[in-house]
Amino acid sequence: MNNVPAGEQLATGGGSVRLPVVQTIEINNFSLYRENPRISLSFGDGVFCLAGANGLGKSTFLAILNYAITGIVANPDQKFMSLKEYYKDSLKYSGLYFTGRVFELERHLAEVTISFTVGRAQYSLTRGIFEPRALRKLKVLNSSTENDYEHEIESADEDAASELHSVYVRKIVQDAGLATFDQLVFLQHFLLTFDERRHLLFWDPEVAQQALFLAFGVDGELAEKADEWRRIADRLESQARNAQYQATTARQRKEEIQGRAGTTTELNPDLLLAHSELTQARDQTARVRDLRSRDVSDASLVLSRATAKRHALESDYDRAFNERLKPGANPRQHSLVSNLITQHTCGICGTHADGVEESAVSLMADDKCPLCQTSTKRTGEPGIDFQHLERLDNELASAVQEVTVAESSLTRLTKELEIAENDYADARERLKEFEKQNDISAEDVAKPEPDDVLSKLVKQLEAEQQSAVERRDDFRRTRDEYRSKLTPVQNELAEKYFEAEVEFVPKFQELAYQFLGLDLRVNMEQRAKGAELTLEIEGTRRRMTTQLSESQRYFVDIALRMALAQHMVGEGNPACLYIDTPEGSLDIAYENRAGSMFGKFAVAGNKLVMTANINSSRLVQQLAHICGADRMKIERMTEWTVLSEVQAESEALFDEAYRKITGALYEVTP
Repeated sequence: MNNVPAGEQLATGGGSVRLPVVQTIEINNFSLYRENPRISLSFGDGVFCLAGANGLGKSTFLAILNYAITGIVANPDQKFMSLKEYYKDSLKYSGLYFTGRVFELERHLAEVTISFTVGRAQYSLTRGIFEPRALRKLKVLNSSTENDYEHEIESADEDAASELHSVYVRKIVQDAGLATFDQLVFLQHFLLTFDERRHLLFWDPEVAQQALFLAFGVDGELAEKADEWRRIADRLESQARNAQYQATTARQRKEEIQGRAGTTTELNPDLLLAHSELTQARDQTARVRDLRSRDVSDASLVLSRATAKRHALESDYDRAFNERLKPGANPRQHSLVSNLITQHTCGICGTHADGVEESAVSLMADDKCPLCQTSTKRTGEPGIDFQHLERLDNELASAVQEVTVAESSLTRLTKELEIAENDYADARERLKEFEKQNDISAEDVAKPEPDDVLSKLVKQLEAEQQSAVERRDDFRRTRDEYRSKLTPVQNELAEKYFEAEVEFVPKFQELAYQFLGLDLRVNMEQRAKGAELTLEIEGTRRRMTTQLSESQRYFVDIALRMALAQHMVGEGNPACLYIDTPEGSLDIAYENRAGSMFGKFAVAGNKLVMTANINSSRLVQQLAHICGADRMKIERMTEWTVLSEVQAESEALFDEAYRKITGALYEVTP
């Protein structure tokens, strides 16, 4: 990513990092919130709580917010490997996440506009929901590194939108005091956001170490290099284990051959491994191709059904319309008369004016034809009801929309199938080329050999064993070289942690005590792979997740994030955290305590953007009581989208729970 220019401050932690603090957000044409196509919110100071029922899109709201800032959505199934890998691997997931939450025909319309501060800089940007590396608008005021900046692009100019995103990346990295955009994405997703992934810093050493580097003031570029060195060392460790496995396999096969007669199988571990990886790649692309093929088939079926439905409605409409034109039909149902009454336009002479229809209306009131003035009273069946025709017209419009959506979906999926077919063809060709270059086939990789060559096999396996041992030792030596590079960085982290411990640890203890009601301490220990946080509760180390209840793990981890964020931005600067439905894991005994912990964080001048279920939980009520209306806003989202039948039947219960929350805000007895 883009590094900070030479001469800019790269030291982080203890107040030199400036993180985004959100102010407003506007979400347009996001189909999941179909009852509110334009959502505009101001977060205010202190706590912003989005309250709603299950399934309305509370978690999606936080995902949109983070997407607006970073351009990616966190993948709950993606393990953190390194900063660069996390950002790169997350880019594709964003599109997958929003597909289905946005209607097919509104994909290009869906967008989010967000404003936030980064230190002294004020940012406002607009990003398309399916444009992770592009911006439609960008405005930066009072930047600490460059002059004010404002730019808006034409919607069709993809290159300009991509360049605008690059400008944003450069500016926000500088204003945040970080070395790379990857670091900002990491902090936003792994430190500041506690979402439905329920990812815990305490029990993920790789993630915790990177967070500690940035929180306690290790040079930003050095922290980035340390992350790369750790990742390389991990890969080398994995390669050493693979080489050891190959050596062990060769030794075991050699011993097996020496211990029995007959035929055996020649093994070439390197050849087998390479062939296996290429075969797996081919099979994986084949599975994706087959999945895309099924998607196209399903989409074709949907289109066929939608087209048939449209044709049927067109026929019904034509019949009903023609029925209206038969002699004896109600004159009001005739298109010329209908247009005269509704549009004030005569379909015969073309006159258009208010009141031109009065004569015709008067005649029809006396049951006379407005053209020939003869009686229109008829016996027998009346003409087709106009309401029926209008209903058919609405159904036909809906059917046409369904066909358009189905056609668009089929077009997109057909393109994805074409890509998948090309990927499969490439993978298959790479496998064929490998087999050709090595003069083997899939069957030849493990071809039987006669007894008279057993001695050759033994020698070959001995050579393979020796080669694998040598590779293992080389991998370990190189691994140790990279680990030795990490040692000074880890020592620097230990020194900075020791310096900050007197301020940081009490903050964490105070917040966590609000929840647990127990004395606890966080320690940092140096391990072979790097720094590791350990938790001590009333003098006892709790290294295993099973040594704490689920709610204890969650809220102790949230307390850690709060303390780290406060320390990182420094005294007097607000930290902004994003928390998704935290009350779900709590029992009634801890609901008030969790609200008190959140309240202490907010009252100290920080900001919380959180979601919560509208229920009888005391967490939100206690938080509202502590913060009051001046430092807490409640947004009720039950009107954003359509409630389920069960939710609609229970809306009175939502009203009652919401009254309790708002009552606590204004200290009114509910």
